[in-house]
Amino acid sequence: MNHSNQFTGLFIGLLFSAIMYSQSPERFYQNGKCGYRDKSGTIIVTPKYEAGSDFYDGLALVLQGGKRGYLNEKGEVVIPFIYDDASAFYDGLARVTQNSKSGFINKDGKIAITMEYDLADDFINGLARVQKDGKYGYIDKTGKPIIPIQYSDARNFSEGVAAVKQGSKWGFINPKGDMLIAFKYDEAYLFQNSMVEVRMDGKEFYIDKAGKFVKEIERRESEEEKGK
Repeated sequence: MNHSNQFTGLFIGLLFSAIMYSQSPERFYQNGKCGYRDKSGTIIVTPKYEAGSDFYDGLALVLQGGKRGYLNEKGEVVIPFIYDDASAFYDGLARVTQNSKSGFINKDGKIAITMEYDLADDFINGLARVQKDGKYGYIDKTGKPIIPIQYSDARNFSEGVAAVKQGSKWGFINPKGDMLIAFKYDEAYLFQNSMVEVRMDGKEFYIDKAGKFVKEIERRESEEEKGK
């Protein structure tokens, strides 16, 4: 396929997605309750839910009686209100929590990834951060651990890099689990604009993806500190 055809295909795909989204019911609130109506203003779901999301993948996440469930675009409950926490659907999967354990379900409401994690985050570029038995790692959309659940703490991936903690020190890995920057920092955060904030030996500064120093972080003294 040549570049022109690739561009045309991408444009059509984006246009189709935009059209489908624009046709989805929109949420609204009345007397503190959430409902849904179509683009003409016709009410599809009367305002009765404690909260609700927009529609993603054709389903909306709603809250009722402190539990989460999902509606289709007709306003029908297609996944019951049984979850203590949940996220919106993306690429056919949604993160859910029940009885303090987290996993993922598909759009039929069936378990796609076992509810075995003490913590699970949404997928970012095909990987989700999870915690089990006090350790952190990353799984793919089949539930396979791509990066072993072995770290004492971990951040989500950002710009293709994640901060992970081993013992008392933080370092950085890529999506394959390869070490990019060694474990030597007392604290580490998320990459933004190709640099990340870290702390070492009481000093706070930015490094780049090669682990090289970029600049120091200037902190403004509080009025209390100034008075000391």
